[in-house]
Formats: sequence, structure tokens, C-alpha cells
Amino acid sequence: MKKLGIAILALGAGLLTLQAQETAPEAGAEGAAGGTPAQIEARARRMVDNAVELLENNEESRAVGMLEAVPRMFADAPSRFRAHLELGRHLTEKRQFDRAAAELRRAQGSEDRELQAEALLLLGRCHLARGNSGDAAMALRRVTQDYPTSLFANDAFYTIGQIHFEAGRWARAAEAFEMVGTAVPDDDSTNAFILAEAGQRVFVHVVDKDLAVLAALGEKQDVELVSRSGDREKATLEPFGRGDGDFLASVLTVTEPSKPYDGKLTVQGAEEITVHYVDMNTESGAVKQTKNAVARIVSTATLAFMDGAQRQRVRGVFADQPAFLRLRDLDMDTTAEPDTATVTVTALYRERPEVPEGSDVAPPAPAPDAPWLERGKITVPLVETGPRSGTFVGRIVPRLVNLSSNAPIVELAAGEIAVQPDDKLVATFEDVAHLRSSEPETRQTEVIVLVGGSTEPQSIIAHASDAGVQARKLLLEAQLLHKWGNIFKEVGLNKHAADKAEEGLQRVDDLMALATRFSLERRIIEEAFAVKWDLQLVQGNLSDAIATCRALVRLYPDTTLADRAFMQIGNARMQDKKDVHSIGSAIQVYNAILALPNSPLKAEAQYRIGEAIEQQIKLRTRADQKPDFAPAMVAFKRCAEAYPESAYAGDSFKRVIDYYIQTRDYARCVETLEQVFQDYPDAPWLDEMLLKWGVVHYRMGNREQAVQKFQRLVEEYPGGPAAQQASAFLRRLTN
Repeated sequence: MKKLGIAILALGAGLLTLQAQETAPEAGAEGAAGGTPAQIEARARRMVDNAVELLENNEESRAVGMLEAVPRMFADAPSRFRAHLELGRHLTEKRQFDRAAAELRRAQGSEDRELQAEALLLLGRCHLARGNSGDAAMALRRVTQDYPTSLFANDAFYTIGQIHFEAGRWARAAEAFEMVGTAVPDDDSTNAFILAEAGQRVFVHVVDKDLAVLAALGEKQDVELVSRSGDREKATLEPFGRGDGDFLASVLTVTEPSKPYDGKLTVQGAEEITVHYVDMNTESGAVKQTKNAVARIVSTATLAFMDGAQRQRVRGVFADQPAFLRLRDLDMDTTAEPDTATVTVTALYRERPEVPEGSDVAPPAPAPDAPWLERGKITVPLVETGPRSGTFVGRIVPRLVNLSSNAPIVELAAGEIAVQPDDKLVATFEDVAHLRSSEPETRQTEVIVLVGGSTEPQSIIAHASDAGVQARKLLLEAQLLHKWGNIFKEVGLNKHAADKAEEGLQRVDDLMALATRFSLERRIIEEAFAVKWDLQLVQGNLSDAIATCRALVRLYPDTTLADRAFMQIGNARMQDKKDVHSIGSAIQVYNAILALPNSPLKAEAQYRIGEAIEQQIKLRTRADQKPDFAPAMVAFKRCAEAYPESAYAGDSFKRVIDYYIQTRDYARCVETLEQVFQDYPDAPWLDEMLLKWGVVHYRMGNREQAVQKFQRLVEEYPGGPAAQQASAFLRRLTN
């Protein structure tokens, strides 16, 4: 079987990815109501693209708000899962791991298997970033098992190898690293026509077992890449993966003119490149057969309002002053001379409440959720900055006009658009050719019109989100009062602590009242609930705190804050290890976590229940009795079986195996160990399991098998405490 394919790869933590991407420019959130499913999905996809663009430009608050809004506004659109994915990626980078993990789990509900694989890969990286290498390895192993033909499996193998390498498990690391590059998507087509991004590196993948034979003989073979505009380059095929006929070649594409065979392939937007490969010996016996693959070069457009120097994006422009636009799209570069492009700029406004005629009172500010209405629209020509640059610039002037009934009519010059203070200018461009699909997409960017004193940051913020600013202020005050209350409580000033907590609860009540009148960010409301139960705990009102947690769950069933609060409450109850009643109440709190619909802490809660039952048994057992930990083992076994992908599964198995060893139930112990090594090949605690396995064999009289387990432990997991104990056992058994 001979096959030839072309793929675009971007830099990542390994030999992968799917395609080079440029994110779309920003756009305002657009209502989801109305339209066909395809139209709704297009709006949702555009909103996600805009949010990603905002993240790249460090406009985090707006971007996160847009990503959080997509699933709510477009509840049935497939792009809502990509919104969860991008939000999870961002939250991982911001080290908000609980929220990130929750978003990535939601992303796995997509029907797109590549998106499922990427979400699972990012979930593994999230676990790794927070220091949970066991959870990370299990999530990454699922990528390789459930999505073996996804290129994300390559990255998963690489990261698994890193985990084992950093832990000193050299043999396991080598096994994982050898698998990097072996996951190649199933594609039986021999003349695949795909898209490639201009200016990125193009990789050619050839599957030909003859190449492996030639490589063993020290011979190499090239592929030739030819652009329709005339340039051509050769690239040498190099083996990768397991060496069973998979070879890669690559060449960098550039937009500026270059010479043939200089290592850079000159391409333009909206053209094609053809790859030629000579198959020296086909399966049918023919020799020197040329096989071709074609990729269409496209350029994903980006559009932005810029400062006068064209150095950075701007979010506001001044009335009666030039506003500058920049478009980057190599598809529009069609000649050797500077080309032109066209964008549309629309002025939008929010209607203000009317005031009585003749009144000197200024109209009040529009409502924050008032719809945007069109004031005017113009078409703006843009000119390419130079031959083959693919960058187009132009300018407009937002002209402040008097809209009073007795004001004279003003004729606007070309390139001018009528505006009023706090209007919004939205520039749009129709991107016909891009990587995301074969359908045209609208690129969009926006700015606020600033006039006079409204350029002060305070007034801009006040006009933009007065309710939001006020809510954040109340939340911050409540959080500070909670800290003061905790300090007073720690030094024994309980009355002062209760007073501060009461003040904080009043701030929370004010915030909640604000939320009934305005649409506040979900994150603010969730954090308000969190500080409320913290303040109630300062007052000692445990039942009220639990009720607040449950109220949050009823409001947001997918929240990650309530279960974390329950866990803190339960762990606090467990601190008094001599109070049976306190331990019993901790078990009730842990059970409350298990009752939550979507908590990621269920595995830990089940494990803590096992610990609590074990402690209860110790307290209830008389000094002359031997404790029976069977009920606790039931809880631990349930944790391992119900939550096999959690790191607590390993700790639970260790408890169960120790119990079997203590009760001399060696047959069940061996059965459990065999299951562990089959189901958890990357678990960080397998060295301890191997040690226990060797001990079990020794106690069963299987001396030779015990030696094998100890030797395997020393070879695969050198340097750890378990390996040192295994070495000591080996010296005793072999002397």
C-alpha cells in the first residue's frame, strides 16, 4: 500500500498537530435567536473565533465573557464545545485548574472526535500543570487508546514519555517516546486535495515500505514541491515513528520572491502547490511511477483598527480624528503590484431614553443591554503596503455631527462617517478563502468612539459596565471582610469576627440584589456564593453554609465551587480524629459531594469516606480486639471501581491490597494486582505495586516469581524507595 499526503503542522509539545491556524478578529456578541441551524452555528463559530482573537491580544475579560456566553446563547450549536475547549485552555494557562478541568470535560461532549481528543489531551496537561502526574498519565493514555489515529495521540505519547522520564522510569519513558509520530489519520486517498496556510511550513507524509529498505542501505529519496506561481523546492524524506515505512519531508513557505531550490518555497494566496514523489517500485511491479498530491494555499484574514503607526490594536478612536484600519490577507495579493481590498464600516448606537423637549437635563445613559442600532455605513478602500506584502491599510474619519432638529445638514466627505459619543464602529471583511472551511466567513473588528472628557478611563469604564464594576467592588469588599473575620477568629476575638462576617454578608446581599436587576457575569455570582459560605463558616453557621452551597448547585449544576467548599468542610470535620460524631458529619458532607450531578471531586470524596470509616473502626475497637476494616475496604474498592481514571483509584487499590495481605487472602491480592497493571500502565505508583506483588509471591512460596518481580522493579523504576527495598529483598533471596 503506497500513499502520499500533505498536512500542515504547527509547533507543539511533540511531533504533531492538525493545521496551522490564525485566529479571527474580534466581534461583538451576537444574539442566537432566529436563523437556520447552519446560520446559528456560523454565528457561534464566529463568536468563538472573535474570543480567541481577543485572548491573543490580551483582552482576557472580554474574551472569557464571550466564551462563557456561547453555550448559553447557542445551546445547540456544535461550536459551543469549542468554546468550552478554548476556555479550558485559557483557564489552564491562568492556573485556574478546577474551572479548566470542568470546561474541558464539557468539551468532550462534542461529536467531533478530533475535538474530543484535543479536550482530553488538554485535560491531561491541566492535571500535569497542577502536579497530578497520575491523573495526567491516565487522561493522556485514554487519548492514545480511544483516538489512536488522531494526531493528538502523538502529543499524548510524548507527554507520557516526559512524565515517566522526569520520574526516572526510563524503560517506560522509552516505550512512550518510541510511539511518538506513529499516529497518522486514516486516509486511503492517493490524491488528497487539502488546504495549507500561506507562510507556514508544509509537511509531506509518505507511506512506502520500500523507503525503509533504502534507508537501511543508507539511501535517501526526495520529494519535489512546485508552486503554481513558478517556484520549486526539493525536500528529503526522513523516517519517523516505528520505522515501518512512514517518512516525512517539509519545506517552509514564504510570500516574498525566492529562487528555486533555495530551501524556501514562494507561494501566494489562492494558488496551489503540487508534490511529486517517484515510487521506485509499486505493488503491481511497475517502476518509477510518479505520484502527486495537491494542496491549495489560502490565507486566513485578520482585520483590526490600529494606531497611527500601525504598531498595535486600539479599542477606541476619537471623533473628528483619523481612524486607521489594517487587513492581512495574502489571498488579496493577486499581482506583482500593490493590490487593493475593500472593507465595510458601520456606525452603531444604543438608543437613549427621551427627555422632555426644552429640558436642560442631559439624556441618561442607555441601558447596558440595549440593542445596537445602525446609524450609518460606508465602504472603505484599502491599499497594499507594498508588492507581495499581503497587508492592506486605509483610514476613515468618524465625524461628530449635531443631531438636533434645528442643526444644519452637514455633507460628509468621502471616507467620513457620522457618529455620536459612545457609538461603536464595526469593520467587516468577507474572507473567501481560509483554513476553517470552504465557506466564506466574515472577519470583524470594533472600536468605541470617544469624545472629549469621555477619554478618561473612569468614564469609559462607567459607561461600559456600571453594574459590573459595582458588583466587583461589592465582591472585593466582601472578600476583604472575610479575611478580617478569619484573622479575628484565629486570635480568639469571636465577636469581632462575627461582626466582620455580618458586614461581608450584607455586601453579598447587595450584590445579589444587583444581580436581579442586571445581567452579571456568572463568575461574579459564583464567587459571591463562595464568599457567602466562607463568611457563614466564620460565624460557625455550618448548616447555612451547606445550604448556600446547595443553592449554588441548583443555580449552576455544573459549578466547580460548591463541591470544593463541601470538601473543605468535610476535611475540617475530619481534623478531630478522636470525635466519632465529627467524623460522622464529615461522611455526610462527603456524601453530599457524591450526590452532586457533575462534581470532579467524587473520587476524592469516596476515598475520604473510606478513610473516615477506617478511623471510626479504630475508635470503636477495644484495645483487646483486632479491628475489622472490611467496611472501609468496601468504600475504597468502590472508589477504585467507580472512578478508575482518578489518581485516588491507585491509593484505593493500595489500601485494598494491603488489607488482603494482612488477611492473607493472597489469591484475591494477585487477581487485583493483575487488574491494576492491565488497567493502569502509566500510574506513578506501579513501583509500590510491584514491590507488594513480589512480597505476595514470596509469602505464597513462589520464590522464583518473587525474584522476577523484584528484578523488574529495579530495572523499570530505579532510584526510588521501592527499588531500594526490592534490591534488599533480592540480596536476601539470591544469596
